[in-house]
Amino acid sequence: MFLTLRIIHIIAGVFWAGAMFFMVSFLMPAFKDVGPDGAKLSAALANRRLFVWMPVMALITIVAGFGLYGMRMAGGGWAATMEARILGIGAVAATIAFIVGVTVTRPAMMKADALSKALGTMPAGGARDAAQATVNALRKRSMMGSRGIATLLLITLATMAIARYA
Repeated sequence: MFLTLRIIHIIAGVFWAGAMFFMVSFLMPAFKDVGPDGAKLSAALANRRLFVWMPVMALITIVAGFGLYGMRMAGGGWAATMEARILGIGAVAATIAFIVGVTVTRPAMMKADALSKALGTMPAGGARDAAQATVNALRKRSMMGSRGIATLLLITLATMAIARYA
């Protein structure tokens, strides 16, 4: 069971962290560069269910990680080791990253996507400009949340890399 959980944890975690780093480093800046045309790409990503897969993979990663942590805790005095403490820090960082993702970043992206679609049917003028300003603000909020998530995941990855050697 431990090995299966470890494989699930690693594969889901690689997906989650890798996708976040790609989005923060390349995809979201590209959205900013292309302006309103980014709505087409965002819609294509939504159609491929990226905004569903990201929180699912994050949740799988966290649940598997806590399962692994619990199995190690059952072994006795492991909880008092430096390895357990360092992995605990990583677990907290990943959990906060997940919470930020589902409460800040994903809702902002979903609202921006829906409003971007509506922009296509709006006539030029004040209402359209206001809606575009809202989309821009939502994208900025999403980018800030995503950067925070990426930073927390970097901390998580670092703790997992060094915990065994502490």
